[in-house]
Amino acid sequence: MSSDPRILEARAQHQRGELDNAIRGYEAVLADQPADASLWHMKGMAEHQAGRLDAASASAERAIAEGGEQAPYLYLQGSIHHDLGALAAADGCYVRAAAASPKWAAPLVESGNVRMDLGRPDAALESYRAAASIDARNLRAWNGMGLALLAVDRGEEAVRTFKHALSIDPRYALAHFNIARHYNLKYDNARALEHVQAALKLDPRLTEAYLLLGDLHRRKREPGPALQAYGAAVRSAPNNAKARAAFAELLAETGRFDAARNEYRTLSQQMGSSLRAALGANLLLPAVYESAERLATLRAEYADGLARLDAGRPDFRFANPGAALSDARWTNFYLAYQGGDDIELQKRYGAFLKSVLGHAVPELYEPRKPRERGGRIRVGFLSHFFFNCTVGRYFASWITKLDRSRFEVFVYYTNEWVAEDTKRIAAAADHFRHLPGRPTLTLAREVSGDDLDILVYPELGMHPDTFTLASLRLARVQCAGWGHPDTTGHPEIDWFISCEAMERKQAQEHYSERLTLLPGLGTNYGVPSGEETATRADFGLPDDAHVYLVPQSLFKIHPDNDALIAETIARDPKALLLMFGSNHEVLTDTFAARLAPHFEARGLDLVERSRFAMPFLPHGRYLALNRLCDVMLDTLRWSGGNTTLDALAVGLPVVTLPGTQMRGRQSQAMLEALGVPELITSSRDEYVERAVSVASDRTRRQDLSARIVAAHGDLFGRDEPVRALEDFLQSVG
Repeated sequence: MSSDPRILEARAQHQRGELDNAIRGYEAVLADQPADASLWHMKGMAEHQAGRLDAASASAERAIAEGGEQAPYLYLQGSIHHDLGALAAADGCYVRAAAASPKWAAPLVESGNVRMDLGRPDAALESYRAAASIDARNLRAWNGMGLALLAVDRGEEAVRTFKHALSIDPRYALAHFNIARHYNLKYDNARALEHVQAALKLDPRLTEAYLLLGDLHRRKREPGPALQAYGAAVRSAPNNAKARAAFAELLAETGRFDAARNEYRTLSQQMGSSLRAALGANLLLPAVYESAERLATLRAEYADGLARLDAGRPDFRFANPGAALSDARWTNFYLAYQGGDDIELQKRYGAFLKSVLGHAVPELYEPRKPRERGGRIRVGFLSHFFFNCTVGRYFASWITKLDRSRFEVFVYYTNEWVAEDTKRIAAAADHFRHLPGRPTLTLAREVSGDDLDILVYPELGMHPDTFTLASLRLARVQCAGWGHPDTTGHPEIDWFISCEAMERKQAQEHYSERLTLLPGLGTNYGVPSGEETATRADFGLPDDAHVYLVPQSLFKIHPDNDALIAETIARDPKALLLMFGSNHEVLTDTFAARLAPHFEARGLDLVERSRFAMPFLPHGRYLALNRLCDVMLDTLRWSGGNTTLDALAVGLPVVTLPGTQMRGRQSQAMLEALGVPELITSSRDEYVERAVSVASDRTRRQDLSARIVAAHGDLFGRDEPVRALEDFLQSVG
């Protein structure tokens, strides 16, 4: 060790964390000793620790130039490249460091980490195994090996690997945490909880474990324990943006909008470079509005928030490309339920996101080179919702009934849940990529690597992963379906696929994408079936009431509906309103408080004249409930989709008042196809009259029901939409 007191003092400052002083000290000595490689190395380490990555890289290069390719110098340069997002260069440095010091496992572990970030888990596995062969007790090598095995869907082998790490050190909390991650992906909540709690017992500072614990409680619809877990994550790492954002997100989900927005705003003020915090601070919207006036105010504030985001673009910083895409995970889901024309707002958001991410991941915006012609058209379908839900039921036929002689089908499914619908979709695809829990960058590279001619997102806006991926150019032609019927605003989405019968002639003006229209429902939708029977007593409904069903989720019910619903109930002395509450009591209470004054203005008591059923009934049970009702009241601005199809499947008449946009016109198209146009109204007064007459006239209701059921073949199970989709895909592919 040098006896130069200046070097000794700089090193002491470095050890005490006085990085600026240490860097100045190293610089002073290097002015006299510019060929000292070890000093360049120490200066580079201090600069790296201080976050001065460009300066650190220059110092590390100088150390290598002066001292040769020594393992520590290469290792430092690899770490700096990794933080700069230059992943291939980082891997090269680590590999050279390992070659320079064949008995040192650390560079191989870091090589594995970089290869995981590159989306190359097989190559990462090689690096981790090489590290473990050098140092058989290296916990980081065994942990990385387990993570790589998880990434290639070798879960049981991964669990054995993590357990081997625990045999080396029973107090290794990360191993328990990663076993919990595996069981979480398998929906094995009990074992996931067991291991995540073991991890936290060993290491109460493990922030990611608190977040996983919160996720597990959230999945079980236990918001109280979930908030406690996320709160513990924040306390364990007050400056962790991911933990703070998760806490704020759940506050919003459970109806605590003001508290959630304040949390995001505080986070954004403290972490001005965090895109995730800025998105929440500026674009968060509530699920249920207290009034139409509150909705209008928040819509205006949303527009102002877009302007603030755009002005702040230079402030956003990302450690690497993966961090950029992770930070950008956001969806404007609730915007569509405000009932307005969203095209300008969505276009502004799409342009903003592309301008920010274009610098972080420029290769994912490059135009795709034409593929050599010949063979089938390669078309991909990407969704988080290929299971027994609206998207799974609507769009499965786009995959299962597509002509395989013309199309090679790739399916990308990002949800861990595998349902019966999922299995049918997987069996029908040429290539089924099940990618739950993958980082957004990994997903993007997986899709991009398949060299697709066409990529179809059946819905965009319902999940942050898919909405963020849709901002990138991952295929030559990119399309959005109407699973979430609102324009995406993304410049990289070329086409919006909708239904001709549900759109007005002027529909193109509502879309930033080019609009293409399919006949009928746009899909081959089978008749929903369920043999379960029930009585009104099973649901606490009186036998002598006329039951008016409003089955939409509360967040879909615009305040414009409140007076219309109340007036309908007021016109029928035997009317009983049946709705579904939220699984979060605050949201149900907010909605009821908004609706109650409209009932009171008509001399009615909301509690006496309505029932709020529990949400998330099994589908067979839900169909049985529809059979017990007298009429379904379709909602303004956001009409029924699956809910209308379920009602029509059991012959329940649906009364609708169409809007100006597709999302308010779906029921109209369905009723026209079934030949019952008298259920389509043109004014609020006509809507009320028609609903009351159907509910109170049993003979008329039975006649309508019989006509609806007899005409099922005109609506359900039609092949024409899929044939039209094939022709469209052929024309653009």
